Amino acid sequence: MASFKEMCFTPAEFAAIAKVDRHSISSLEQRGLLKTVKRRMGNVDRKMVTLEDMQNYFRAIREQDLTQGDGATAAGPATPATEDIQSVAAATGFIPGIPKNKIQMFYNVKGGTGKSTLTAQYVMRAVMMGYNVLALDLDGQGHLTVNLDILDAHERPTIYDVLINDLPIHEAVMNVAPGLDLIPANLGLCNIEIPLNNKSRREYRLSEALRKISDRYDLIVADTNPAASILNGSMLVATNLVNVVCATNPLSFHGMTLVMATIEGMEREFDKKLEVKIIPNMYDSREVISQEVLGELQAQFPDNCSRSVINRSADLNEATKRRTTVWDVSSKGTAAHDMNSLTDELLSG
Repeated sequence: MASFKEMCFTPAEFAAIAKVDRHSISSLEQRGLLKTVKRRMGNVDRKMVTLEDMQNYFRAIREQDLTQGDGATAAGPATPATEDIQSVAAATGFIPGIPKNKIQMFYNVKGGTGKSTLTAQYVMRAVMMGYNVLALDLDGQGHLTVNLDILDAHERPTIYDVLINDLPIHEAVMNVAPGLDLIPANLGLCNIEIPLNNKSRREYRLSEALRKISDRYDLIVADTNPAASILNGSMLVATNLVNVVCATNPLSFHGMTLVMATIEGMEREFDKKLEVKIIPNMYDSREVISQEVLGELQAQFPDNCSRSVINRSADLNEATKRRTTVWDVSSKGTAAHDMNSLTDELLSG
């Protein structure tokens, strides 16, 4: 992903994501907490924060044990640098810790809900915050893979090779950006159901494979195919959090009964309790039907419906077309705001 790898942020954009005062950037630089570079923008050299420098800032905050009141940290006694990190984090109240749910999946048995688009933007936003992320594409259409700018997936191993041909899972992993790895998908994955059905312990093979590499990552996120398939059932066994993407239209809402019944059936069969988050997507406040569907989702699933609502936005389509992030399209746009809110919610639980 050349555009994502090379992405830079203005001080204002960094401040919005880090939830610090934009006027404090110079102070953070002087204290060695943040690096900036000069980049030519038109005819002007501007101060910018690179993707890797943003990641380093968030990692520095997370590496400190900010809960100890005596100034000591898990890494050792407090130093001026760690005390500065503590003061910055305490002042903003924004201390992004390790995600509550390490393994997550985006799911719906209905297609066209925008699931792959949200998955791609979510993992890229988590990477921007310095998390080490594995994205897992379980849909033979490979939309998550394309969103992450991998266009030669037909030549690469997929989870099919891992589950059916016993390929070591680390050999199916590819790096696409600093902090972001991917197990891609291609059309061959559409043929996995019959051979997977014939395997012993079929529902556990995926979770057992992921367990072998899970210690490398802070977050593992899967994009699933729109079906009640054995592969999706395997991911339900492996996951901690199911993010159900529901477009705010009548047909998508109607399908929620089947989605929730599928999840509840899996919970009973495997004696497992899943956390489920329903994400209203493609919301248009100008449409009465969109308002009604959102209201019904919140009324019928009050414990599951996310606080964050993803509005219909051209920025999401533009980011998909360019295979980049919505922050690269418009960091102050509605889509960037919505994804910031959703990411914070899904990471914190």
